[in-house]
Amino acid sequence: MPLDTIFDRRRLAALELLVTASASPAFAGAPNAIGIADASACTRDPAASTTVPGWITVAGSPSLRCAAPASASGTGGLQIVSGPYGSSTLERRIDLHRFAAPIDHGRIRYRLAARLGATGAAGARAELALTFLDGAGRTLSPSTRLVGPTATPATTTTAAAAAASAIAPRVRARRVAGVLPRGTRALRVVLKLVSPNAARGSAVAEDLRLTLRPGVTLAPPTPPRARVPHFDHVFLIMMENTSYGQVIGDRRDAPYINALARRGVLLANYRAVYHPSDENYLAIASGSAGVRGPVYFPHIHLAVRHLGDELEAAGLGWKAYEQGMGTPCNVTTKYDKVYEPDDAPFVNYANVIDDPARCRAHLVDTKQLTVDLASAATTPNFAWIAADDYDDGEDAGNGSPHSLAVQDRWLRRTLEPLFASPAWRTQHSLLILTWDESSTTRTNHVATILLGSRGTVRSGYVSHVRYDHYSTARTIEAALGLGSLTANDAYARPIDDAFRR
Repeated sequence: MPLDTIFDRRRLAALELLVTASASPAFAGAPNAIGIADASACTRDPAASTTVPGWITVAGSPSLRCAAPASASGTGGLQIVSGPYGSSTLERRIDLHRFAAPIDHGRIRYRLAARLGATGAAGARAELALTFLDGAGRTLSPSTRLVGPTATPATTTTAAAAAASAIAPRVRARRVAGVLPRGTRALRVVLKLVSPNAARGSAVAEDLRLTLRPGVTLAPPTPPRARVPHFDHVFLIMMENTSYGQVIGDRRDAPYINALARRGVLLANYRAVYHPSDENYLAIASGSAGVRGPVYFPHIHLAVRHLGDELEAAGLGWKAYEQGMGTPCNVTTKYDKVYEPDDAPFVNYANVIDDPARCRAHLVDTKQLTVDLASAATTPNFAWIAADDYDDGEDAGNGSPHSLAVQDRWLRRTLEPLFASPAWRTQHSLLILTWDESSTTRTNHVATILLGSRGTVRSGYVSHVRYDHYSTARTIEAALGLGSLTANDAYARPIDDAFRR
């Protein structure tokens, strides 16, 4: 073992002993500055990634788990897990400007603590770092780090014991305390969940705590403020089963899609939130995956509030236009053998599918789109536009060159009339083009493109900010003046950098 590693571990052990012996009583009852702002976002589904309320996801697709397994710490608390698609990084920023005087007099102490660990045997580990920043955002001193144990191969030889080891996280308590450096005006807390092979192991963090004493009381975190302009119309198109690297840059098979990316804003660090498909649709429409695993219509029947409900409550019009539906609210394939009614999510909600009149009013064939686009007055405020299972890329080959060409042609013939419509030319309209999931289950990196009318969206811009389907939900809500549906969309980062100021 390298000498610097031995030294770091001895120093950490000494700091833990110091905190245990003297610092803990001083922090008893102090409010936690880095807790989870809303626990309702948690999931028990190992295939789901979520928002972690109060934290910003910088990279990857973490998951907020509702409770630790019974064989773990026994605390039954929330866990932040690296998730099913590899490593993740989350960040929390804490403003301390109003405590400048006691900080500069050396009177404010901090205590950082967490239970960190990993599952499986693939080198996964969790790290929590605290950085002290001055008024200009510069680092004042080296970051304080807590590092959990790294997952190592199980020594047991029985299959049952090895399986149990892969499920139960091996977590250890880590803590450190000290005095805030003079000049500190903000804290940056970074949680790194390293998972080199998500199929073999995940990093785990629980009981994250940062307490400040004396006299420091911080307001609980609130959802990030959206700087999305108002839009009269929002159009959403979700294609299928295509990874970012398959479509972006392939100007031979997908020239139109790549032209759209150059014309508007390309989100280069965008993540879907589930495998397989339908939970990604539900995440945008109702702020949650809703169901678990490969479940599809008609076996999804959700009694939850959704985007259609919010739009109607606000007095706004909405429709889902689906290629191959034929007659309104048709759920059979009599008009199109590759039509799937759940390629727009609203058929999965009980208050739509169980209300024939409402269903017929809002779920229609894409042929109706041409009619509705004839005037701005007949164009709904929100439109979900869906291709059938061939033209959306799934049955055509899941991101293969042929699939890309099929998707490209459908998008061209669907979007050119939209761009020529009165709603696009004379009002503020937004188009969000995304994909439900990547073509591989090892990742969920998909392309997303935004275009806006009348100079509302930046042109030729590539964003490297990490967004996901919950970000799309939050952006639609902000664009149309709607409220949030769950903690997932409420605390998601809105796609702010796509818009002109």
